Amino acid sequence: MSVYVDASAFGAMLNPQTETPALVSWLDRGSERLVSTYLLETELRRMCVRHSIDQSRVTALLAGVSVVGLSRSDFVSAGVLAFPQLRALDALHLQGALRLDARAILTYDRRLSEAARSMGLEVVAPA
Repeated sequence: MSVYVDASAFGAMLNPQTETPALVSWLDRGSERLVSTYLLETELRRMCVRHSIDQSRVTALLAGVSVVGLSRSDFVSAGVLAFPQLRALDALHLQGALRLDARAILTYDRRLSEAARSMGLEVVAPA
């Protein structure tokens, strides 16, 4: 099985947060197959633009992730997920995790965590 990565987690790798050391330790164990969608790449590259971070760091991070595209049906499914608290991008991440049959989601986003748990996904948030 795999762990889906969202931008709140890998964003902490680009712009260090208090949880970054724990996240680095978890990633260094390398025991999980990491998956995501191209939405992750877009969000991380936008973060680099906003914070003047070298884009090569995103390329390096994504080298360890199996990244796939979203289909029109994924966008429709994300749009009708029964979690009113989810923002659009978080709904797309959740739909991506479901479509990729991830067992867990790596995220620090509270709303996405709650929705993922409700859908039966484990939440990984090293702290």
